[in-house]
Amino acid sequence: MTDTAFVIGTGPSLNKIDMHKLKNYDCVTFNRAYIAFDEWGFIPRYYLAIDGNDIRSVYKDINKLIKKHRNTDFFILDNEYHNSIHPETSFQDNEKKESLFDWSESNLYRIQSVPSGFFTSAKKTDKSIQLPVHLPNAGWMGVELLYALGYKKIGFVGCDSRYKDDSESNVDITAEGREYISHADTDINHFRSDYFGKGVHFGKPNADEIVSIWRKGAGCIPKDLEMFSCTPGSAVNPWYNYRDFDGFFNERS
Repeated sequence: MTDTAFVIGTGPSLNKIDMHKLKNYDCVTFNRAYIAFDEWGFIPRYYLAIDGNDIRSVYKDINKLIKKHRNTDFFILDNEYHNSIHPETSFQDNEKKESLFDWSESNLYRIQSVPSGFFTSAKKTDKSIQLPVHLPNAGWMGVELLYALGYKKIGFVGCDSRYKDDSESNVDITAEGREYISHADTDINHFRSDYFGKGVHFGKPNADEIVSIWRKGAGCIPKDLEMFSCTPGSAVNPWYNYRDFDGFFNERS
């Protein structure tokens, strides 16, 4: 285990940094970030998914990743009950299943919810980990995961926390209840236009909620944890020590 780990968010600022510099660090990333793994030149040590809409839309892709990348640990929120009440169109290739994963896979862990709070005393077992899933923010959940796994220095990149939700950004998106569907590769909220691209179903982030979680979390950082932002222009930088991405690596070379 390296002394420092990184949360790799999926905001547009990710395009401003040299991702190859992270290949020697333990990192966690989320959802459809795997579309860029070849471009990055490495497979992150950890993968996390907590949004049921996202998971249903790409569960076959995730299963392929689980089998292909045995050195990556996958942490997935189990949504079996919610899966049962969604229509076939909510699932990848319209193939509806209640249980989307083979939980016996050695590198797959079921996320179990802890009642409340930030940085709770989460416990990892052979097949599960406890995390505060009531905090619906993948970037922040990445921080919680890395801390639960024992990392004491955590940086974050691509966590812009500036999700745009207006007529321009939603021009190719329709809503079905709390589920959203993209009809073109015109995603402006992530580092690639095909992130929530054509045919992808997803849960739309709440920008105010995202920032609120990061702000409140900054006031609860344990004494044994050092957190810092390497995300230029992030809306949450006022509450975190900012370190220039290239400068960080120059200091350690």
